[in-house]
Amino acid sequence: MYYEINGNILPQVRLVDKAVLEPPYVHRKRQIDEFVLYIMTQGELHLKEKNTEYHLRAGDVVLLDPDFVHQGLQSSHCEYYYVHFHHAQIFRKQQDEQFEQRCIKRRSESLKEDNASYLRYQDSWVLFPKYLSMQPTSPTYLKVVSLMEKAIENNCCQLENYKVFCGMKLLEALTEIARDRVTMSAMASSLNRPRSFQKVQQVLNYLNGNYHRPISSTLIEQEFGCNFDSLNRMFKKQKGKTIFAYLSEIRIQHARDLMATTSMKVAAVGRRVGFEDECYFSKVFKKYTGVAPSQYEKMSIQVQQDQWKPR
Repeated sequence: MYYEINGNILPQVRLVDKAVLEPPYVHRKRQIDEFVLYIMTQGELHLKEKNTEYHLRAGDVVLLDPDFVHQGLQSSHCEYYYVHFHHAQIFRKQQDEQFEQRCIKRRSESLKEDNASYLRYQDSWVLFPKYLSMQPTSPTYLKVVSLMEKAIENNCCQLENYKVFCGMKLLEALTEIARDRVTMSAMASSLNRPRSFQKVQQVLNYLNGNYHRPISSTLIEQEFGCNFDSLNRMFKKQKGKTIFAYLSEIRIQHARDLMATTSMKVAAVGRRVGFEDECYFSKVFKKYTGVAPSQYEKMSIQVQQDQWKPR
């Protein structure tokens, strides 16, 4: 089971806090008219919702549904964050056999999007798992815990718009958890693929995260512990282009975004995306876009002016 949540709409948070349960207390049986998110931090919590039992430990996340009764099964020490909330567009769904592959495909398509476009908002739905177990030391879990602390702080301060901040933190936490699930699925899927597939995926992740830094064949060999030429052949076989061709595409895409959305000089844009030499940056930019950076900059300014003209 999972939930489709419209990420363009903020959740309405009623309560957000941290609970500490001690024996002999047992979570009472109840059905409430709102969703409840539990994020475990310590101990164990034994819960049953409808016909499903959950044995929750540190790092576990579960979303309780207002359509079902839930209750504690036994007493135990535990600590967890909880959020009671409503959402205007959240829908319960049943997973099918293709669900995991659809999630991985969405991840792949997202990485190829133009991040300076409004088009990405056409697919704003967060696919949130009913239950997920994260490592308590993982970056995602630590970030989610930090978001919960900030949401609690905002809810307590009660300054104007404090509930908006709570909703923002909750939506961010929900999205981070959903992303973590896709990452887990992708990793599990890659285990059944050839080792070359896994290696190429590692290179893709590295290039997308480090494109703005100096990257050489020697550095890639050191990073991945294998011969660059061999790795480059594997990469081209799977992606249809060489490692450095892919790297150039990433850099030019980010350069286009910077020129379209900032007033940075061409040389500064080039350095920001990994080109130290301005002339070489201009040459590569023209190869991939068909125009020089200075021309593209003027075109972007004109497009923005046309968009903001009164109609």
